[in-house]
Amino acid sequence: MTTSTASSPIPVVLVGCGAVSRLFYVPALRELARHGILRTNAVVDPSANARESLGTELQAKPCATLAEGLASGARLAIIATPPKFHREQTEAAFAAGLDVLCEKPLASNSAEGAAMVAAGARSGQRLAAGHYKRFMPAHRAIKLLIERQPFGPLREVTLTEGGRFGWPAATDSFFRKEQTPGGVLLDIGVHVLDLLLWWLGEPDRFTYADDAEGGLEANCQFNAEFPNNVQVSLRLSRDWPTPNCYVFRFERATIHARVNASNHLELTLDGFPMTFAAELRDPLPPVPTGPTAALETNPQAFIAQLADVCAAIRENRSPFITGADGLRAITLIEKCYQARQPLTQPWLAPLPKAL
Repeated sequence: MTTSTASSPIPVVLVGCGAVSRLFYVPALRELARHGILRTNAVVDPSANARESLGTELQAKPCATLAEGLASGARLAIIATPPKFHREQTEAAFAAGLDVLCEKPLASNSAEGAAMVAAGARSGQRLAAGHYKRFMPAHRAIKLLIERQPFGPLREVTLTEGGRFGWPAATDSFFRKEQTPGGVLLDIGVHVLDLLLWWLGEPDRFTYADDAEGGLEANCQFNAEFPNNVQVSLRLSRDWPTPNCYVFRFERATIHARVNASNHLELTLDGFPMTFAAELRDPLPPVPTGPTAALETNPQAFIAQLADVCAAIRENRSPFITGADGLRAITLIEKCYQARQPLTQPWLAPLPKAL
C-alpha cells in the first residue's frame, strides 16, 4: 500500500465531473485542501465543459482520458462515474499504483464488486466505498444505542426515504438499464441497506417487491427479520413524497432519525408525554463552562469520509468503510432483485364490471 508523510497533502485525481462531483466532492476537496490534507492534481471527464469547469474550480488539470488523469502524479483516485465504469476504472487505478475511493454503489453487480475487492488485495492498494452516511453522528448514535441498549433491545425499524426525483444529473444514466442495473433501490437504497447491515448484520430472511416491470424500479418495499428478531420495513420512492424518516422502536423508547439530519435525533420515552428533539454535540466536561460544539452536519460527514481515506493512506491502515463493506450492500441488493415480486399497485387494478 502507498503511504504518505504526515505533513504532505495527498495528491488526488477526481474521475467523473457529474452532479455528485459538483455538489459533494468539489466542496469537500476544496475544504480539505484548505487544511493541507490533500490537493487535487487532475479531474477526468469526456465532456470538455464539465472537466474544464471543475478543473478551474479545483485548480486542477482537466483530462479527457483516465490514462492522462492517472499519470498526473496522484496517489488517490476518486471514482465518481456511473456504476458500469467502476470496475474498469478502479482496476486501472490499482494498476497505476493508486488507492481508490469509489462512489456508491461500488459496482453494477456483486461479481464486479468482488473482482474490485480482489484486485485491491492483489495490488496492495486500498479500496474505500463511498457510504458516507456511516459518518453521520445520528447514525453512529443509533449504532451505539443498539449495542449498549440503554432503552432495552431494539424491536422494530421502519424506514421511508425518497420523493420526486430531483437530482441534477448530468446525463440520463439513472434511467437507462445499459448504464445502471437498478433504480431507486440501487441509487438511494444502497445507503440504507449499508446502514442496516452495519447496525444489525445480515438479515435472517426477507421479502422484496418493486414496480420495475422489466425496467428500473421507481418504488420498492423491503421487509426483513434481522438477528435478535428485529423486524425491519423499508419503503423507497422516486415519485411520491415519503416521510423521509427512520423510526427505531426499542423496548422502552422510540427514536426518530430524519433523513440527512446528520446531527439531530428525536427521542420519545415510553409513558412520557413529551418528545425530546436534540442536536448532537460533543460531550460536556465535568464542569461545563458553556455549550459544546455541534457534531458533523451532512456536508461535514461527507468531508469526514474523504478525510478518513487520506488518513488511512498516511497511517498505512484500512479506511473506515472498505470495498468489502460496499460489496455486502451490493450483494444484498442483488439478492433482492433475484427475489423480486410485483409491488402491489391497487390504482392499476381493473375497473369492476358493470352490472
